[in-house]
Amino acid sequence: MQEHEKQKILKQVIFLNLLLVAAEISAGVYSGSMALLADALHNLGDVLALIISLIALIYGAKKATDSMTFGYIKAEMMAAFLNALFLVVTMLFILAESLHRLFVPNEINAPIVIAASLIALLINALSTWLLSQKNIEHHHHEHDEHHQHHHHEDMNIKAAYLHMLSDAALSLSVVVGGVVIYLFGIVVIDTLLSLLFSIYIIKETLPLLRKSFFALMDANEDDIKEIEQLILASSEVASVHDLHLYRPNSRECYGSAHIVLREDLCLSQIETILETIRERLSNAGITHFVLQPESIKYNLKTGCCFMH
Repeated sequence: MQEHEKQKILKQVIFLNLLLVAAEISAGVYSGSMALLADALHNLGDVLALIISLIALIYGAKKATDSMTFGYIKAEMMAAFLNALFLVVTMLFILAESLHRLFVPNEINAPIVIAASLIALLINALSTWLLSQKNIEHHHHEHDEHHQHHHHEDMNIKAAYLHMLSDAALSLSVVVGGVVIYLFGIVVIDTLLSLLFSIYIIKETLPLLRKSFFALMDANEDDIKEIEQLILASSEVASVHDLHLYRPNSRECYGSAHIVLREDLCLSQIETILETIRERLSNAGITHFVLQPESIKYNLKTGCCFMH
């Protein structure tokens, strides 16, 4: 999907969910349903997440400048981290309020809960369909000697899709809860559903929070030993040190390393060696790799991922 198409779809989904949040908050306050308010705040979190994702898409497409030499390549991960953090904090608030409601129950207007959650279900289902119809996943194909394909996903668009999909399921649960209250008068089901929502959403969000945080910290998630072996596969390379890998976003993988050459070679020979190594790394999914060739006197300097 092209960037402008992603932006267009995100704007449509944002508009639909703003209408939904306004309707759910009004209905939740009027009916006294904590589950409906929990769903409303979750959807508000999704709207903010979508807005941040939209901003990230806009800035992520900007070119590098003298002051932003990498451009806004980390905008995607920053957006994912802020979205996940906001969602966890919001759900902790709902969790605390729901626990309070267990001991201080209140009256709930079941028909309003059912009507509002049905509207939420329709809007969330439509939002999910819009995102899925536009091929939320994109593929970056690179052929190595085994003709493998490297598959990447835009974390923002993927997260938006999963949020909408889970929202549709949660809205369906609120409908069921409203029906149970209306038919059997079991008011506690509303509180139990909001507790379930909160725990489920926190559980699903924590991995995204962790992944985006470590990405912002330039942590490596790939097999660094495998990359080291790809470099050492060149017979001219005696050793590798100061090897670093990191993923600034879901599509890019950057790295750098110092390589010690067995012999003193002329510049053209060294360039040929570096080009061969970079091609091998590119086939392994590394999109940008900086290599510093060194003479044999640096051979005692070993180790990966350490700054000296």
